[in-house]
Amino acid sequence: MNKQVKCDREICPIHKSCYLLLFGQEKKSCCDMCKGCTHNGKDYDNGAEWTDAEDPCKKLSCQEGIVTETTVHCYTACRNPLPAEPGTCCPVCPECSNEDSKEGDVELALPQTDPCVTCTCMGNSSTCMKKACPVLPCPPSKHIYKRGMCCPECAGNRRLFNMDGKCFLGMQVYKTGDIFQKDPCTLCICNHSTIFCERRSCPPLDCWPEHQIKDAEDCCPRCTDPEEKKAVCMINGKVHEDGYRWQMEKCTQCICRDGQVQCAVEPCETQITCPTGHTLKTRPGDCCPSCVEDDGVCTVFGDPHYRSFDGRIFNYQGSCKYILAKDCTNRSFSVEVLNEARYSKEFSWTKSITIKANGTKIRLGQYMKIHVNHKPVKLPYIELGVLTVFQEDRNVLVRTNLGMKVLWDGNSYLEVSVPSYFKDHLCGLCGNYNGDPKDDFKAKNGRLVRTAEDFGNSWRVGKMKRCVMSQPSTTDIMRKRNNEVHVRAMRECNVLKSPVFKPCHKTVSAVPYYNWPGASFELENTETTDLLVSSQNSVHCNLATTDESQAANSRKTGDKISS
Repeated sequence: MNKQVKCDREICPIHKSCYLLLFGQEKKSCCDMCKGCTHNGKDYDNGAEWTDAEDPCKKLSCQEGIVTETTVHCYTACRNPLPAEPGTCCPVCPECSNEDSKEGDVELALPQTDPCVTCTCMGNSSTCMKKACPVLPCPPSKHIYKRGMCCPECAGNRRLFNMDGKCFLGMQVYKTGDIFQKDPCTLCICNHSTIFCERRSCPPLDCWPEHQIKDAEDCCPRCTDPEEKKAVCMINGKVHEDGYRWQMEKCTQCICRDGQVQCAVEPCETQITCPTGHTLKTRPGDCCPSCVEDDGVCTVFGDPHYRSFDGRIFNYQGSCKYILAKDCTNRSFSVEVLNEARYSKEFSWTKSITIKANGTKIRLGQYMKIHVNHKPVKLPYIELGVLTVFQEDRNVLVRTNLGMKVLWDGNSYLEVSVPSYFKDHLCGLCGNYNGDPKDDFKAKNGRLVRTAEDFGNSWRVGKMKRCVMSQPSTTDIMRKRNNEVHVRAMRECNVLKSPVFKPCHKTVSAVPYYNWPGASFELENTETTDLLVSSQNSVHCNLATTDESQAANSRKTGDKISS
């Protein structure tokens, strides 16, 4: 395209809740596809549920190539139910069985001893029924039972490269026409890679699952005879009856059974490979980790250099106030920067940052001076439900309840990070965050411009009297610099490429920071012994924690190198 090769990699979805995956079955896609079902000449996606057209009490479901047909058992939660309405299966109770229930898809588990009994409240009436669990494609060893859930789920995945009209169930392979008994409740037949199973539904029971028994030849369980005295458990000095359940840890469920405490840990998938741009994390409230898309990060440093959310790097030397990043869709936040000439008229530095979010205005200035709504504050500063401002090492970090964060070192380094749900919603010097760095130079009027100067100048705001329009740097300006300082700066900056920072090189390449186009090197006498290499992933290397001998040599200079 336009004499350039453009390649796109298809990002495949994560099939966490699908066990049977088809590889290469879809010609239009390179991704695995979850196995669906074909029944009576109609295709159904995995997880689909529908009712028989002739019998409303017959429910069908598709579970990864297996169609399960069951007849529901109605459960009456009132003494005088009304007859079932035309086209429905179960009698109707004139009142909802829970005062807190609302109209709509509110389901109540009744009785509490049977989680497969569900009641749906619609208006001032409710219906209750018990369904049978669908047949799963995985073997029993892969079944996962979660507390409060009616039916088990499959753990892990199984990838098939060629169905060839065969049916797969557990560890068995069947061909078209094969009839087999899955269990005492289920009779199945294979029909061109889809298994059709008729499963008998069991009536609700008035006893807890731990007090139910089922013989091998029986389909449905039954309640055991009541005992004269049940054993109890002593938990943290309190007596709890038999059958009492509680959550010990985030992933551990416990139950008092026959006087003994029994705990089970919810299993997590161990071999998870996340696609590019995603990280394996455990979300709040979840037990197991999952792939979460990384935050977008925009970086401003030096005199000044910019790295957009989409990774485009450019220089812009204007001295004025600019919109760095802004939610241009919902206007939930904005980040503005004030740049000023610090050492020469040709180069500018970030002087202060202004953040506006949820009606609060935060100003981050030089030397860690912080103002909130025009008033100076001391750190940490907390505004519940809105934001927090605190000091992290030698930096100031602002966290908002929107997920947007700003890191400021009080001198010249600034970092703005936003969650992935802000994609395609942003504008400013940090770009539009759409994954394509080529269109980051979109001016304030919406047009694409070619130069960093035209792009940066379009995003200036505020009073223009003190503004200095940026112009492209020339070699003449570079030649006017003090040659001795320039050579010394290059010599000192060699430490970035030395073994001192070798642990960082795999994550952050030091070359673009050392060979920065049009970079200015300024040396300041300070007492610090740290050198900071930063990027989108904010990798920090401390001189004192690497090679001690080389660190000692660097300490002798007593200089802080900034580009």
